Amino acid sequence: MSPICIIQLNTNRHNIVCHALLNSTTQDFNIVLLTEPWFGNIGNNQRGPVAGPGWTPILPLQPIPDNTTPRVMAYIRHRNGFTVMLCSDLASDTDLQILQIDQPPHMPIIVANVYNQRANNDPQSWTFDCFINITFPANLPVVISGDWNLHHPLW
Repeated sequence: MSPICIIQLNTNRHNIVCHALLNSTTQDFNIVLLTEPWFGNIGNNQRGPVAGPGWTPILPLQPIPDNTTPRVMAYIRHRNGFTVMLCSDLASDTDLQILQIDQPPHMPIIVANVYNQRANNDPQSWTFDCFINITFPANLPVVISGDWNLHHPLW
């Protein structure tokens, strides 16, 4: 059984970047975590994410509300030996996605994909404020990934 490999990237809502990533990582990674993924018109008056052969998109919630664009999502590459489950009981937000990855006989792990954004333009309330109030299963390791939107004048 080979290990699960994960990549995370902010695609800045670019369709071409999402396509290039999915087409170039098919042999190297099993899970792609995106912040600011492209999400738009996919035909027949439907909105959705980029489609990639061999990849299954997992949106942070279903359905995505009208006039809303998810700022986090994941893609899973089909392979035997592991499963990924969206933990919508822990988070139901377009800026926060929590996944449980099972690869028997190993212990399951939790992966959190966070786009740290001000909530309702409130300078004191960020996505991460919601994240730290989530009660995760005490016996499972948690991997935190994402775009923190923390800027410093020296950058």
